[in-house]
Amino acid sequence: MSWLRLLVAVVGVAGGVVVDSWAFDMDQPLQWLPDLAVGVVLIVAGAALAARVRGTGVRLIATGMAWFAGTALPEATYWHRGVLVHLLVSYAGMRSVSRSGWLLVGVGYAAAVVPFWRDDATSLVAGSIALAVSAAGLHRTRRRRQHTRQVACGVGAGLATVVLLAAVAHLIWPVEAALPSLLAYEAALVVAVGALWAGLRPAGVTAVTDLVVELGHIRSDPLRDALADALGDPAVRIGYWQASRAAYVDDAGGVLSPPAAGPQKLTRVDRDGRPFAALLHDALRADSTIAAAVAAAGRLMSAHAVLQADIRARVAEVSASRRRLQLAVDEERRRLEQRLASTAESRLAGMSDELRRIPRPGDAHLARAMDQLERTLLDLHDAARGLYPRELAGGLTSAVAALSSRCPVRVVHSVTHRRFHPEIEMAVYYLCAEALTNVAKHASASAVRVEVEVRLGALVVTVADDGMGGAAVAGGSGLQGLLDRVESVGGTLRVDSEPGAGTTLAAEFPPGGQP
Repeated sequence: MSWLRLLVAVVGVAGGVVVDSWAFDMDQPLQWLPDLAVGVVLIVAGAALAARVRGTGVRLIATGMAWFAGTALPEATYWHRGVLVHLLVSYAGMRSVSRSGWLLVGVGYAAAVVPFWRDDATSLVAGSIALAVSAAGLHRTRRRRQHTRQVACGVGAGLATVVLLAAVAHLIWPVEAALPSLLAYEAALVVAVGALWAGLRPAGVTAVTDLVVELGHIRSDPLRDALADALGDPAVRIGYWQASRAAYVDDAGGVLSPPAAGPQKLTRVDRDGRPFAALLHDALRADSTIAAAVAAAGRLMSAHAVLQADIRARVAEVSASRRRLQLAVDEERRRLEQRLASTAESRLAGMSDELRRIPRPGDAHLARAMDQLERTLLDLHDAARGLYPRELAGGLTSAVAALSSRCPVRVVHSVTHRRFHPEIEMAVYYLCAEALTNVAKHASASAVRVEVEVRLGALVVTVADDGMGGAAVAGGSGLQGLLDRVESVGGTLRVDSEPGAGTTLAAEFPPGGQP
């Protein structure tokens, strides 16, 4: 313990002795001795921890000072609870405190300053709320294996339980429960300090490698903060080997180097016998267990990173392959449509014109042949349209208008006039075509709305009907094919189809789709 922290501890303890000797009769040790013990434990523990986790140590000292202030001044009785809430929310220098966490700190200080806790009924309500918040945080941190936050939430839940039980006891036995409740609260504070202290001790291989489990829930950006949480060391830095500089470099470009002297130590992590990463951390955590744990976590993290990179590469490869396949299919369909239009369809159209020139009015055989030829031309035209929609030549506006005109259900459509890459326009066309076909065949709808618009640079397509609903993307349905087509060009498709509430297809294509 440095001379400054030693001085703070000595002054704090001496001040507590003076305050207690002034506030209590020395012949009543059951009153002044527990009070003095609580303040001394808070101040001494804070002074000892300040070198390892400055924020936690300073707030423990402040809690002890506020405790003795409450002994001297009745209006300051509950000041220590505001600092205690701040301590638990920011325990171990946790950097990722949310806005709700800082709001909780503000509420804690406000409740500590105003005469809030003196009323037993109000204390009962506040204790119940604090217990619920702590229990919810404890459940969340257990699921995510966050050791330090779990300790803070557990301590908060324990203290809230004691406050809650004390409020209940005061309501039932206003006089008899006063001293036992105070002693129970003082004992709970001492136990809480012990738990907070133990939570900052080196936790061995399990606590450090728990970080690897948490990597499945976080991005790589807060990795340094997660390591600080796992090791209980807010000053920890992580760097990766950069061969060009022959040094370990952190995210900010700074070089990690072994300190000549001081409280920090550099622990190296090798991979395949070569330098990989290094941690600059508290030298108090330099025992063989922690060094082995850090190395094991580093190796697992590197394997995790390599695996994730490989998965991302494979997903990108599959997506690119699917897109190439879809483009090849669309290109082949376009070629077939052109061949039909330039050969069979053109010849049949020419034959129809020739038949019309034959001067044999009233010939029933000729009339039937003309009728069959016209139907064949229509069938051939529909088949060609199914291969490749000619309406897309005029853009999505004319294509959606053509689809709407052929739908037997009333269609209200609103379509942007902007143009997009051919594969995106093709995906939008078939999405609208399949959706309108399903509405006509299965939905029993009276109307359908089609919207194609640009939002924040992205192309958003919505097809909604007022039919019976119940559509599902499963079992090889046409919706599954639409999902595949939309995803092949980087889009997303959502289907909302509750029974009796109609069906809504909502697709979004990424920005940058303009040709």
